Amino acid sequence: MIIAKEVLYPAPFYNFLNYISESDINGPILDCGSGGPRPKLSLFVLLGFDTFGIEILEERLEEAENYAKQNKLELSMQLGDIRSIPFESNHFGHVYSWNTIFHMNKIDIKKAINEMIRVLKPGGLCFINFLSVDSEFFGKGKEQNPGEFLQIEGDEKIMHTFFTDEESDGFFENLEIEILFKEKRILHKKLEDRTMKDSYIDYIVQKN
Repeated sequence: MIIAKEVLYPAPFYNFLNYISESDINGPILDCGSGGPRPKLSLFVLLGFDTFGIEILEERLEEAENYAKQNKLELSMQLGDIRSIPFESNHFGHVYSWNTIFHMNKIDIKKAINEMIRVLKPGGLCFINFLSVDSEFFGKGKEQNPGEFLQIEGDEKIMHTFFTDEESDGFFENLEIEILFKEKRILHKKLEDRTMKDSYIDYIVQKN
């Protein structure tokens, strides 16, 4: 049986889609961190959503644009920083960030979440995932601040910020939101010679 790769994305996206399907909020969907060789925004475009994406790294944006050309998709994206989203308040129906915010320090993560909620319409949904301290990579690299580690990936030093289950809740305090869904995922991935352990904390929140 052949399954089209175009509709195969990580399971949390389909959970987010399920919540969106039960929402009566209209408006475009914003992807915060939309670059990369296989942009997740493609799933929403294929399903007929009005979409937009912002990406801080030019090379990642180019990768996404190349993917769109190769697959004949129209992806609306631009360079942008999720710590200062270039849109007015209450503009988007739904907003998400996938494997993005934990590449910043905790101060900037707070700014980014505040911005994502700011541009979200009342009643709109926001999906965010955090990196858990239960990941095998916690504690690796040079610690900048508690939970924040510069780690080597290829030739680059990349920030990875880790959270306890309770700490991640605190990033939604004093925001006009309701947490609708929280899930901790522990993934064991088989590599050539070992099994790698990753762990994430996913949220779906709704703006009041």
